[in-house]
Amino acid sequence: MQIRQSTRVMTIIACLAALSIVGRIYTVGIPNVQPSTTIIICVSLVFGIKVGLTLAIITVFGSNLVLGFGPFLIMQLIAWGSVAVVSGLIGKIYKKIPFFILALYSALMGMFFGLMVSLNMLFIGDGLMFVAYYLAGIPFDIYHAIGNFFFFLVLGPIIIKIMEKEKKKLFR
Repeated sequence: MQIRQSTRVMTIIACLAALSIVGRIYTVGIPNVQPSTTIIICVSLVFGIKVGLTLAIITVFGSNLVLGFGPFLIMQLIAWGSVAVVSGLIGKIYKKIPFFILALYSALMGMFFGLMVSLNMLFIGDGLMFVAYYLAGIPFDIYHAIGNFFFFLVLGPIIIKIMEKEKKKLFR
């Protein structure tokens, strides 16, 4: 029974990672708008921190194979990993959250992601460089937040419903 469950979870993660990676690559023409954050949030809410972190790591490395690696990679891992951890904790603590609140949370995580990735400038430069970099990036963080909000409205119900059905199949 355990082997069947782990194979099913790996398959779910692989499919969602493919969706997240392809979504990030194909929306690269729209600055900072991509479905990856929303997908990581949905999966973490339902399956928890471990699966969410796995998806976040695969998304970063898989999409950066095409989009390019750089010093920002570590901060992307930390940012999307943090999104997975917080979302997993929220999913564990609160069972019934109004959908609109989750959409707003998804938007907030877009702003959080931008802040986390901008922290890279503290390591490369100094405090003033970070402030300038972060302020210049705020419009792009807003794009990410708006994109997350709408991706959550469209993809959230579908992904969460499918993930909840899969979770029931795993633990019946």
